[in-house]
Amino acid sequence: MKTKIAAIAARGLIAATLAAATGLASVSLASAQDKVLKFAHVLQTNHPYHDMALKFKEELEARNVGLSVEIFPAAQLGNESELISGLQLGSVDIATITSAVTSNFVPDFQVFSLPFIFRDAGHLFRVMDGEIGDEMAAKMQEAGLVKLGYGYGGTRDLYTSKAVHNLDDLKGLKIRTMKNTAIIDTWNALGAIATPVAWSDVPVSLKQGLIDGGEGTGVSYRSMAFYKDTKHFTRLAYIFSWHNLMMSKITFDGLTEAQQKAVLDSAKIAETYERVTFLDQEAALFKDLSEKGADIITPEDRADWIARIKDVYANNADEIGGLERIEAIQNY
Repeated sequence: MKTKIAAIAARGLIAATLAAATGLASVSLASAQDKVLKFAHVLQTNHPYHDMALKFKEELEARNVGLSVEIFPAAQLGNESELISGLQLGSVDIATITSAVTSNFVPDFQVFSLPFIFRDAGHLFRVMDGEIGDEMAAKMQEAGLVKLGYGYGGTRDLYTSKAVHNLDDLKGLKIRTMKNTAIIDTWNALGAIATPVAWSDVPVSLKQGLIDGGEGTGVSYRSMAFYKDTKHFTRLAYIFSWHNLMMSKITFDGLTEAQQKAVLDSAKIAETYERVTFLDQEAALFKDLSEKGADIITPEDRADWIARIKDVYANNADEIGGLERIEAIQNY
């Protein structure tokens, strides 16, 4: 009798062990099926781009479609050009990249880097949320990139170690630009020496005096604390920029239909969230920068700056869709 009881107990122990093992295998399988998406950008964690990444992560993971997100800020996975290459290869899943850098891989984007082509942020949003933006998304696909959203990047201005009140003050200064033909042509036409430098290399280039300043957004200027080395900030609003929230086509095509929909829905919410966040920060930006010691300048001769770059349109027109394309965007 004791032997029989012992045998029953042994069978029960074996069954319980098998059940536990099966349960552990199920948990392990579920974890293995959960795909981690690598989301990279080049800005600091106090920048709206990072807020957008966090919002995307929150929204996507809440949908429980077997996807999670790991965020890599501050160029941890490379500069913007390297991130686009990573997207094309599938080694990076998602990234947010300025339109100007995107144009090195999708040439049609060059037109949006022309100076003074947008009137304000509302004009920019209408263009990018309309048929022109859809055309750009199709061009991205051809380059192995899937458009998830267009985020606002703010107005691009000028920050320098020497005060720039007018064009004469700008002459001969080495100004950091992105590696973008239209932007380089613009600053050379204005009398500066355009100096392309990767974003991640800008801080050390400023400290070492390799550049005298740069063009960029006030939000990034504050985020990177550039006001410590280049205290003069000249408000030009010469470009209303945005960034492309993009996914690797290799990664996107490997998702299920439900996962693709979850990604697109989450990105749309994150896009709107980022735009509102950036606009709110921009509204209070210059008061805050003044309090941090920045010298905020409004140029005395802005009309002369605009007149000086007219040839930039003509010189780049053939490569960016022609003058009609430029005028269509300006009048949209």
